[in-house]
Amino acid sequence: MTLLFCDGFDHYATMSQKWSNPGSWSIGAFGRFGTNGARLGTFGHAYSPSFANSTVLIAGVAYMPQINSNDGNERHIICFRDLSSVQVAIMLTPTYRIGAYRGSTLLGSGTTYLRSDLKTWHYIEAKVLIDNTNGGVWVRVNGVDEVRLGAYAVSPTSLDTQSTANAYANCFSVNGYQYEQIDDLYICNDSGSMNNDFLGDVRVQSIFPTADGNSTQWTPSTGTSHYALIDETAPNGDTDYVSETTAGEKDTYAFGNLTSTSGTIKGVQVLINARKDDAGSRSIAPVYRPVSTDYDGTTVSVSDSYAYLREITEVSPETSVAWTIAEINGAEFGVTLKA
Repeated sequence: MTLLFCDGFDHYATMSQKWSNPGSWSIGAFGRFGTNGARLGTFGHAYSPSFANSTVLIAGVAYMPQINSNDGNERHIICFRDLSSVQVAIMLTPTYRIGAYRGSTLLGSGTTYLRSDLKTWHYIEAKVLIDNTNGGVWVRVNGVDEVRLGAYAVSPTSLDTQSTANAYANCFSVNGYQYEQIDDLYICNDSGSMNNDFLGDVRVQSIFPTADGNSTQWTPSTGTSHYALIDETAPNGDTDYVSETTAGEKDTYAFGNLTSTSGTIKGVQVLINARKDDAGSRSIAPVYRPVSTDYDGTTVSVSDSYAYLREITEVSPETSVAWTIAEINGAEFGVTLKA
């Protein structure tokens, strides 16, 4: 699998539910398709969940610059990180062009003048190869090449893109400055046969439960409807929920349809917001039911506090090829207690 993380900001209320150190980032009706997005109040890096050490990474994000008090200074957009240290940062330069930086050192910049398009969405994509001699940076704006350096230059040259002792990144952060907005974000590496290069301008859409599915073995906290207790657009903790104590029991749910009727599905990310309420260990797994067979995903441990447990699948377990829109619209997704 090469798709590591994606976010459309439509299924939770505060950045801290999925991101670390989110500063003054907030979630609201800031998205580019009339849905939610994230907006920065003043300044602050929000850190993604960590992932496997990767030498090559590709990321994309919809970005809207704004007039603010940081005009004329660099503004971070995406930072590829070795934990807390920046390896490569994609930033808006003081002259309002896209710039690529090793740490705080400018490596090169583009020519498109973004400040003239204030309050206009741009889709920024960056591909980085982290190496202290043969590194590379490739940045696209709205599908057009903006910066190509080092190994990714039309005529490759030597380039140092490594700021730490390690030739990899294992986290990324989003930043900006006051009132700037982001939406529809992805990150992947080049380790597999799918999603191992630029994905283009993508949309990350959330869908929610609309009906009980084939399995209703978990216990509702109130009433008899299962899906109605977990269909909120933002988790509500212990207000209502489903629970289970018997290993092997599962709940599955029908979901709403995708807005799009055509296009390519890059992957499905299942998110379960869960906690355990007693001593000892508990583990759960997502359940996929594309047609009439249940497929369990990867087993993960559950902590004492609510947290998102996520899994990305790039292919349908039913067909072993990329998901289709029709398949997702007809599928059930759910959860099973493993132990």
